[in-house]
Amino acid sequence: MKKISLIVLTVLAVLAVAWFAGGDAGYWRRYWQSLTATSPDLIAQTVSPRIVLVGQPGATPQASAESEYIAPEALGEAAKRFSALGARALIVHRHGHRILQQFDGRTSGATQLTGGELTPAVFALALAPLVDTRRVDIEAAIAAVREESAWHGTAGWRNPWSTAARRRFALRPAPALLLRDADGGVAQTLSQRVWQPLHAQDAALWGQDDEALRVDYNLVASLDDWVRLGDVLLQQGSLEGERIASPDWIRALLASDLDGVRHPVWLETQQPWTGAEPPAARDALWFDLGAGVRLWLVPRRGLSVLVWSAAKDGGRDTELPNLFIRALTDQAPPVGSSSAIDQIVPGH
Repeated sequence: MKKISLIVLTVLAVLAVAWFAGGDAGYWRRYWQSLTATSPDLIAQTVSPRIVLVGQPGATPQASAESEYIAPEALGEAAKRFSALGARALIVHRHGHRILQQFDGRTSGATQLTGGELTPAVFALALAPLVDTRRVDIEAAIAAVREESAWHGTAGWRNPWSTAARRRFALRPAPALLLRDADGGVAQTLSQRVWQPLHAQDAALWGQDDEALRVDYNLVASLDDWVRLGDVLLQQGSLEGERIASPDWIRALLASDLDGVRHPVWLETQQPWTGAEPPAARDALWFDLGAGVRLWLVPRRGLSVLVWSAAKDGGRDTELPNLFIRALTDQAPPVGSSSAIDQIVPGH
């Protein structure tokens, strides 16, 4: 009996040493959230410590479907699909104007969530004043964005005791380039250069000061403001007539390949689309904000569609974005189409 007790105590001691060798409770929480693809609104509630990113709230411009050349039938069809999918949120913008929003009972435009793949865009946009005035070479700025994002994207993080995991789940000093010609610290710089011109609500960086924070991971903001950020990328650096970055910098950040497919420079790989068919626009790109949440952008058509599905991979389905791509009435209709609704929902 004493021998068994000794073995049990030894095993517990080894487990305790292994636990504390990995990190503190916050480290293990972040690891578990990534491993299990926790919903980004639940992750947002646990981000600590945090630094306030001061905004300058403004109302989102609204427009009717007709004024933005979207077939009204699409709205009714989207409402049916939203209910059938049991989705949490569906937001549709065109040219920065909100055309449609639908939420379930636990979600709204003010719901706070982490930004996933879209988070590094805040850092990238904050470099625009340096790039656009040629105080920093554009290639050097792109290299800085890639270097910073590599901390979160390091392969091999699933081993919680690995260097990759420590890079992914730990705070670090602010990127030096972000503080060049800055008037204040990181939070103030991001606020002045990006968040206030975005007319966004207050947000929060994960960190405690400029020596320990992250600008590529666990930034907490409202659902509405993540869509606004996507619209800045969609509209070549502008929002509501205010220039945040030059078109040249946006084109560099979202470089196109020979097939016209855009690749955000801060992402090495992305999860593909799912569904019965590919995106109905060749230039469509997307950002996964977290489990179930994908923001689709279609630059040539000025269209953004955010889908928050109850299923962890449901936002990747092309059905809803394709519904609105096909509903644009200022494009040439498909040859031989029999009706407006058939253009929107093939085979309807």
